[in-house]
Amino acid sequence: MTKKIIGIFETEREATKAIQELQARGIPNEEISVVTKDRDELKNITEETATMAPEGVATGAATGGVVGGLAGLLAGIGALAIPGIGPFIAAGPIAAVLTGAAIGAGAGGLVGGLVGLGIPEDEAKEYEKHVNEGRIMVLVDDDGHSSDIHHIFRGNRSLNAHRYSSPVPDPARSSGQDATAVGSSAGLRGPVNEGNATDLSDRNKR
Repeated sequence: MTKKIIGIFETEREATKAIQELQARGIPNEEISVVTKDRDELKNITEETATMAPEGVATGAATGGVVGGLAGLLAGIGALAIPGIGPFIAAGPIAAVLTGAAIGAGAGGLVGGLVGLGIPEDEAKEYEKHVNEGRIMVLVDDDGHSSDIHHIFRGNRSLNAHRYSSPVPDPARSSGQDATAVGSSAGLRGPVNEGNATDLSDRNKR
């Protein structure tokens, strides 16, 4: 199973910009999903970024769910009732996951769907809380682009950036290495200076 990288955004503008930057890096639309509670928000994001994966949009009710096609995505965004957080909407590959038989029957809710995608349960609960509070979740397949995705999500103020691994060396660590190098150089200079002092002393005696 392909690992998923998740970004949580406070505003539609931040989520849209992040998706556009992902696309500019060559990440295809079929690897990008969006989950939110705001119908208009998702409609605007999908229209601005053209994120219309074949699975379409999640629609349905608490007793079950169906997946709409591309036409459904443009015609109207559907709602899927998830136990514990109420109605929400999703576009992209995750729509199929969240409207599966187990989820439609109310087993696990959004957390169950995310865990099924390989997201650790503690993280899944954190993301469910964010969505429940009205934030936007963007999911991307990690096909060897993790550093780029982390950079883009951070640059657009992803609220879960603490979950990402650092793509650059720790500055403190780098400075520590530099200090060691300088220290070594100083150590090498020490004997040389002593030698120079001895030479000067000998010259004075002469």
